[in-house]
Amino acid sequence: MATEKCQNFVIFYGSQTGNAEWIAKNIHQESIERGFISECYALDDYDKVDFSKEKVLVFVTSNTGDGDPPDNSIKFFRFLRKIKSKTYLSHSKFSILGLGDTNYSNFNNTAKRLEKKLLDLGGTSFYNTGLADDAVGLESIVDPWIANLWPALANVCVKKQKDSGIDVTESIVSLSIKDNSQNTNNDQSNENDSNLINGKKSESIKPGNKILLDLSDIVDSDQLTSIPRIPTVFCKISRLNKEKVTTPLPSFFAPSSRILNARINAVCCLTHPNAVKKTLHLELDIKDLEFSFIPGDAFEIFAPNHEVLVKGILNTLGIDDNMAHEEISIEAAEGIVDLPIHLKKFGSTSIFELLRYGVDLTSLPRKALLRMMADYTSNDQEKRSLLFLCSKQGSQQLNRLYEQRPTILDLLVTFPSCKPPIERLLDTLPQHQPRYYSIVNSPLMNPNELHFAFNIVDYYTPNPYNIQKLGVCTTWLDKLCGHVNEMNVRKLLNSNITIPIALKMNQSGFNVPSDLSKPLIMIGPGTGVAPFIGFLQHRELQFLSEKKINNDKHLGDMWLFYGCRDKEKDFLYRKELEGFVDRGILKELFVAVSRAPGAGVDGKPKYVQDIMRIQGRDLFELITKKDAIIFVCGDAKGMAKGVNDALADILVEHGQMQQSEALDLLKKWLREKRYLRDLWG
Repeated sequence: MATEKCQNFVIFYGSQTGNAEWIAKNIHQESIERGFISECYALDDYDKVDFSKEKVLVFVTSNTGDGDPPDNSIKFFRFLRKIKSKTYLSHSKFSILGLGDTNYSNFNNTAKRLEKKLLDLGGTSFYNTGLADDAVGLESIVDPWIANLWPALANVCVKKQKDSGIDVTESIVSLSIKDNSQNTNNDQSNENDSNLINGKKSESIKPGNKILLDLSDIVDSDQLTSIPRIPTVFCKISRLNKEKVTTPLPSFFAPSSRILNARINAVCCLTHPNAVKKTLHLELDIKDLEFSFIPGDAFEIFAPNHEVLVKGILNTLGIDDNMAHEEISIEAAEGIVDLPIHLKKFGSTSIFELLRYGVDLTSLPRKALLRMMADYTSNDQEKRSLLFLCSKQGSQQLNRLYEQRPTILDLLVTFPSCKPPIERLLDTLPQHQPRYYSIVNSPLMNPNELHFAFNIVDYYTPNPYNIQKLGVCTTWLDKLCGHVNEMNVRKLLNSNITIPIALKMNQSGFNVPSDLSKPLIMIGPGTGVAPFIGFLQHRELQFLSEKKINNDKHLGDMWLFYGCRDKEKDFLYRKELEGFVDRGILKELFVAVSRAPGAGVDGKPKYVQDIMRIQGRDLFELITKKDAIIFVCGDAKGMAKGVNDALADILVEHGQMQQSEALDLLKKWLREKRYLRDLWG
């Protein structure tokens, strides 16, 4: 007997940067167009769904750090862990799309964990799990996974109405810009709103870079395959009045929010002018702010997109300064239940504010963005080129485009006849992300201050392009501080310069232990050393305080494995670290110097993992006999994997176990929080 189909399905997303949310909401919208009934929620909104009744579930989830679940899914995973019944989901069918990156050791760990847990609770998969890899391009898995989701859903869900008949790869090359403009204006609340995208050009702004592409082998549009569907229209803009919005910070930085404005007290350059990277140490005043932290915590900085980039986009789209700063509201478009989270937080705002703080203007463009741009391109050759780039046939040239790390302004300069409405850019551009930084100091040392360190992001794209690229947040901070370059000279800033910050939710347990007798192994090359300065400060002050009461108080051994390129140019916090060694707080300080003569040759260590292997026997004893906790901070793609491999090798060599056993033991320590990592991409 055929299984009865259910009446609807639910889509859940776990999203850290907005990618998974965007994909989930597009699946939701397309499902409605195809005649299905669906709902869409963040994973932490699981309580809005009655799991005893829902029979078909679709999950889209990304990762944060090295395979950790996104922040808006923590409560959901906690909820799942509490369920003991093996038949809780025996009535449910599910499918999962994971967004990961094979540069990380725990590739798509969140999706894999979720799949295992759902199966353990009695659920069954109705469609294969998709594991997309950002290292080669998410869309190579995401697009076909979504395309094949619909027939799989049709086997388990009833369609309430006929399919709209829209071909998801339908080309609208024949549509003119005039047609698109008319359609867009009809979506607005009044005809005056269309003026928002038809203003006079503002003063000349430095142009973006034209992207170098070889489109000599472009094929006719009707021969292209795997073109993304036309992205969903999520929002509309309405003009509220003609007054200019001149607030210094966006509307979502209201006093009632968790975002606080901290004044910059001082700055110090930690590196030599000739160092490969420039590293700054900043000190913020939090005296009058409700901001409490402990060593190991991190915080967010809400940096704006570069003003010259925003003005360049406005200029290219013909939006003058008055229109850019007029007060507007952003609302859900017709047929859309809710705006994406990052747009919902804006109340009355301006186009300038939305581009400065609302959307990411510098990340690699999604194919959906190129597809949308084709719809608003009047030149036939440019339109064909955009459709080609987002097709299967154009994948090689798309990779060449990605090598050049183009901004949205670069795309508009390369395809000058493309004039999309601001609304469509807001629909398809990702959320502008805050930047995360580890806190350097202990509140016991500086209770009214927040210290942090960061590298200035400044690099060139590979040959033959050689285009300079600057970090959004780090170059903004460098400019605010006056481009300080003198090494290890603390400069007080007698100004009222403030930056918007917020404490980052810490779910990992990456904090200095309260038990002073617990040995710690700290591994943090480069700016990864930042939290361990706070660990050492905190433990030293706690130890001195408790020793006054109990002279027999014992301080657990603390080992630090640090790495730099050149001891004379970029050994961060050298004076402080050597001071901790001299005072007996830091038992061992191991420094790997990657560009020292002979580094990496004949067993001479080059990276922190090399020194770890050399110290393997003592490390093994400290971990297994003295119950030391391992802390790792830094790059998730290279360093974290190298450190994990080194730990596994140490367990194999000194613990007489197989490689698989060693890796399983490390995973166990991660679960038990004996092995803690604070990683970034």
